[in-house]
Amino acid sequence: MVKEASKIVITSHQNSDVDAVLSCFVVKKLISKINSTAIVSVVTSGMNAQARKVVESLGIASEVRDGDSIPEYDLCLLVDVNNPMHLGSLRDNISYDKPMIIIDHHRPSTNTPSKALAILDENAVATAEVLCDLMINMDVRPSKEEAQCLLIGILSDSRRLSMGTSKTMRNVAYLLSCGASLSEAIATLSIPMTYSEKIARLKASQRALIYSLGQWIIAISNVGSYEASAARALVDLGADLAAVCNELNDEVRLCARASEEFVKKTGVHLGEEMDKLSALMSGSGGGHAGAACATIPKGCEDIISGFLTLMSNRLGQPVKKMD
Repeated sequence: MVKEASKIVITSHQNSDVDAVLSCFVVKKLISKINSTAIVSVVTSGMNAQARKVVESLGIASEVRDGDSIPEYDLCLLVDVNNPMHLGSLRDNISYDKPMIIIDHHRPSTNTPSKALAILDENAVATAEVLCDLMINMDVRPSKEEAQCLLIGILSDSRRLSMGTSKTMRNVAYLLSCGASLSEAIATLSIPMTYSEKIARLKASQRALIYSLGQWIIAISNVGSYEASAARALVDLGADLAAVCNELNDEVRLCARASEEFVKKTGVHLGEEMDKLSALMSGSGGGHAGAACATIPKGCEDIISGFLTLMSNRLGQPVKKMD
């Protein structure tokens, strides 16, 4: 498919994270090795703050651009996303009549295009790990720069290897053998938190409403930015499950995070629950077992109420507000 294409577009989910953006970059480099004459563009509907800092630090910001539209293409690759509804403003630019390749590590969605060539491994800790496997199987050795990007992507999505499998570790060892540096990768990700992110996290804590769900503690809050970071901060403070909403122009973005204990003992997959919630409220959502988001054209109050009801039904326990 790549060899036959002349104009190729690579894109990822809205608010693209480090793994998504660096995986897009490596896919572009891989395509150039397969089809050197193809015109390849990487466009996302927006990177998150950490991803933007990382690509600037690596000097590859010119390779990935934000945009509200994508150029004409005859092959599209969705990277770190398998549901076009998660592409943000770019979702209306995708043609289902044209060839599509998906490279991802999320659980397939009901909206995953059935005709696409899907390279999915939901057991992989990051899309960068899927790419590493792909390159090994293609017998294409990554350059030092590509290996470094894949290593950073794996470290980012695995929370510095606090999650992963034996295969993850083998892939990390392989990338190190290709010239990647573990210490440099960690340093790249260890960018100091901005003033704005610190404020968002503190405000989320200050505004948090606490609920009980059986033995579990849920923290609910709202901020004007950095909702994913704020949700993670609430879990780090002690919540088993946290959901933080951010009211945008005409929709609300809800980010949820859960502790490893909550996911393991309840069997809840937040990505699936966010997919269900967004389907009920005409939005789009998904993610991982312990980290997921949804973007929904409703008010914060309605979405939070729907989220709590979903969790209550899922666990068969009433949600009770705590004083």
